[in-house]
Amino acid sequence: MDQKRYKKGDLVVYRRDVCRVVRIAKSDFTGEQCYILVPYLKPDGSVKMQVPVSNKGGHLRDLVTRQQIRELIDNTPDIETLVSKPANMKSQYATLMKGDDIEDLVRIIKTSYARNEERIANHKKLASIDDEYLQKAERYLYDEIGASLGMSFDESKAYFEKEVQKASAQKE
Repeated sequence: MDQKRYKKGDLVVYRRDVCRVVRIAKSDFTGEQCYILVPYLKPDGSVKMQVPVSNKGGHLRDLVTRQQIRELIDNTPDIETLVSKPANMKSQYATLMKGDDIEDLVRIIKTSYARNEERIANHKKLASIDDEYLQKAERYLYDEIGASLGMSFDESKAYFEKEVQKASAQKE
């Protein structure tokens, strides 16, 4: 299978961060051709990453498309939450964060919201682990959707939540 080739200016996702390819250059360390990436939201170049063009680790992928966002919105009501076992929630969340599947971010968000709602209903304080992973998952999800649709974080979050509510209502 041929590896996807990116060019200067392309927006990509490396691990979970939206980045722009600023150039393709030979690595001083390995001699391999590498994509030089800068985080989309820090375009000043203060942070740069080198990712081999071969992408052997598989952590570099295309930015989510408008069509994929629509499918994600339509599927969100059916995405199941994690089995809530407090002893291993951090491990479950961390495993999902390491992957590249954008549905896993929705799964973390839905699980965190559900667990927080349950804790509030039972007059318990919120679990810091849920809040930590909720914030991370929202940042990654809404940054990527925002980059794809030309929206800010807040705009993409509002858009996604509104569209998911519509999709949920249609399924009822």
